[in-house]
Amino acid sequence: MRNSYTGKWFMLSILSLGLGGSFAFLVGMSRAPFVEKYLPHDYFQHALVGHVNLAILFWLLLSTVVMWSAHFKTPGLKTAFYLALAGTALVAFAALFGSGDAVLNNYVPALVNPFFFAGLALFFAGFSANVFRFSKEAFAGLSSDDMVKNALSAGVCIGLVLIGAVVASLLLLGGDISVYHQQVYYERLFWTPGHIQQFLNGSMLVAVWYALAKVALGVEAKFWPFLKSANKALIISASLLLVLLFFFDPLDKPLRVGAEIIYGIGLGIPLFLHIGNIVRQLWGAKLDFKNPPVVALVFSMSIYLFGILIAYAGFNNDTRVPAHYHGAVTALTLALMGFAYNALKTDRLRIFFNKVATAQPYIYGVGMLIFITGLFVSGFFGAPRKTPGVEYTQNPVVIASMGLMGIGTLCAVIGGAAFVWYVCVTLYKDQPAENP
Repeated sequence: MRNSYTGKWFMLSILSLGLGGSFAFLVGMSRAPFVEKYLPHDYFQHALVGHVNLAILFWLLLSTVVMWSAHFKTPGLKTAFYLALAGTALVAFAALFGSGDAVLNNYVPALVNPFFFAGLALFFAGFSANVFRFSKEAFAGLSSDDMVKNALSAGVCIGLVLIGAVVASLLLLGGDISVYHQQVYYERLFWTPGHIQQFLNGSMLVAVWYALAKVALGVEAKFWPFLKSANKALIISASLLLVLLFFFDPLDKPLRVGAEIIYGIGLGIPLFLHIGNIVRQLWGAKLDFKNPPVVALVFSMSIYLFGILIAYAGFNNDTRVPAHYHGAVTALTLALMGFAYNALKTDRLRIFFNKVATAQPYIYGVGMLIFITGLFVSGFFGAPRKTPGVEYTQNPVVIASMGLMGIGTLCAVIGGAAFVWYVCVTLYKDQPAENP
């Protein structure tokens, strides 16, 4: 694994997650009562940019390539890997040294710095090369009766839509930046690609959930035939969102309302159906809750439902927004962690520190539930987004819930660090298992 094309992308994904997690710790602590006063407020925004890009955007796209490479027979492109590696390094460098103005727009917060944008361009070029490389096999895979491959094939098709969205946004909205405030300019530029990536994440969730369900059940999970059409619905919904970009500005209400409807129907319903299908089979099964992939599956679906229910309940521009998207995103992160544990054992590597692997999904999963709960309660009482410290309020409920968020952050960072450490030790010692 360590020397394969898949293994290289896997190690890069672990590096990106580790770097992003380090930034997450700085971000979380800068909002926690009593701790925030020891951290420089002016670095909060740069750390947030580093966290979102490395621990969310890059980590998930890198993991997507890992899944594609592991399940498709088409060989990958070495050049694509080196492009992504260079891009990751440049973005991490720009965020670490706090260079350039930080613009906290949604989905792809930016640093107005040539290193950052060069890194972003190189990384996306590497990702796009894989999308095109796997496209032919993915088109055939849309009719596959293997739900994992079916969902991954849908993901490649959504990847093509994502590339189209990036190109369209650059052509339609990438004009003179002086016309708009920086925040508005980058919000418009990344709004549609960012939304479409959520459909790609959805296809990945489906694929990884079914892969983990096989581990939990011991056999392939059965599925209703129409669920293959649900995967195609993800492609259609993402494409529809791209079409709307040609008629409406991302700042216009019609596009935002349209996106909410498309999300609710075209993303939420297909994933709810898949969750229902998996849960009905897990319900009567004897599950091994000492097996990390099984624990990761249960926590992943639970966290996803929590995050999505927050969205369906509605929110303003407060901390309920990050509560929602952290639920959706960390559900995929936790599922990918479970998949990684199983992949390491499947590759017959000697597994070290099994107790760490057993505890890690619980620490990370519980930490994220606490974190999301803290953000949700704070937002319910009006805590603003993307604001360090707690000077904006005297409400004891908000202060207590932000303290809860800080505890959740600490648990999640410990859980994430344990995962990165466990994987690195296992791959470093990379020896065949004595009893495979």
